[in-house]
Amino acid sequence: MKIVINTQIRENYGSADQPYWKFKGGDVYVVPNLSVAQTLKVKEQGIPTLTALIQHSNSMFEEYVIDWSIQDNDAVVCEPWETPFELFYKGGRWVANRTVENGEYGHMRSVVERKTEEYDMLMEAGRENYRVVYTMRNGDMITGEQANEYFAKAA
Repeated sequence: MKIVINTQIRENYGSADQPYWKFKGGDVYVVPNLSVAQTLKVKEQGIPTLTALIQHSNSMFEEYVIDWSIQDNDAVVCEPWETPFELFYKGGRWVANRTVENGEYGHMRSVVERKTEEYDMLMEAGRENYRVVYTMRNGDMITGEQANEYFAKAA
């Protein structure tokens, strides 16, 4: 079983004094491979915490949870061009992980095969210990800190 959380994102194209909000899609967050007992625990205790970790709002941007559900592990939870964040409870905190394949719907440089990112979730969409690794089509693996230098050499 897995828990699936869907969000809505809005951006303010106006100002704080004269807002002009536009809906901009959203994200999908998945807590995968749960037993029945774990699913019930996340449902009862984790959903309020995960909502508080995901949702945030200021005068120019907001993301909020629009729904959540319990699904079978093999259920399709998003469109083919979307990549959900997988959430894990490790070491007393929630960690988000996402691997984006640079395939048919990819938008990264053609030399990139995939991007994997991970971070510790903090309240109101805060991030700590953010890590990103790019896997190149030639097998090289580079960190986000190495990316600019690597791409400059490849150009």
